[in-house]
Amino acid sequence: MRADWPIFILTLEGDEARRQPLLDQLAGMGLQWRLIYGVDGRRGLPAEYLSMIDRDAAHDRLKRPMTDSEFACALSHRQIYETIMDEGLDGALVLEDDAILTPDFPDFIRAGHHLTDTLALLDHCGGRVLPWQRKKAGRWLMYRPARPAWLCTGYTLCRNTAQELLRATIPINFVSDWPVDLYHLRAWLVVPRVVHHNPQGQGPSHLAQDRAIMGMQVPCKKKNSARFLKVNYYRGLLRRRLARPVDS
Repeated sequence: MRADWPIFILTLEGDEARRQPLLDQLAGMGLQWRLIYGVDGRRGLPAEYLSMIDRDAAHDRLKRPMTDSEFACALSHRQIYETIMDEGLDGALVLEDDAILTPDFPDFIRAGHHLTDTLALLDHCGGRVLPWQRKKAGRWLMYRPARPAWLCTGYTLCRNTAQELLRATIPINFVSDWPVDLYHLRAWLVVPRVVHHNPQGQGPSHLAQDRAIMGMQVPCKKKNSARFLKVNYYRGLLRRRLARPVDS
């Protein structure tokens, strides 16, 4: 079975064992895929990418140093957006190589629900939504995230959104999930999820250890009080207060 959009598997050279379970799942579902080899930051960020990142801006946004592995991950996802634009694709479905597909993943694809007009997160955590901002997609629901949702284990995006994400990642100053406000991007959270991930501390992870170390090094800074003078702050505050957790 072919998806109308290509399925990209984001992986690293030498990670054959890590990606094999996902490839076996896809093969068993009759789905085709294409491997996209990302930037390897496990031994430090390669010098040719240093001009594409902004460590100071990343520190300001994250309130801690961003690790080389995180920069490499963000650069790797940026390669996906570039591929969509360079090849003139209408969109793509993206899976990180440790993604775990649910049994109804092929039904979701067969029904064409992955052909989004913006961005749809097939896996997500921490998202809170406004319950009335949703649409039905077969036996799934899609919600607009009113508060940040995390993870880029599996997602689908159209060409226009790839272009927006490219503009937002020049230079790289935030982690791959996500450098923009998903609400303003008009993204969607798919419920129930059709892609899962290993629980934290279980399964392979190129980021967890570095993130734990960096997270312990820097105390949280006070927020800028000037935000109270902006109308958008109060609009966002109301949206966050009304948001509810989403079952996934």
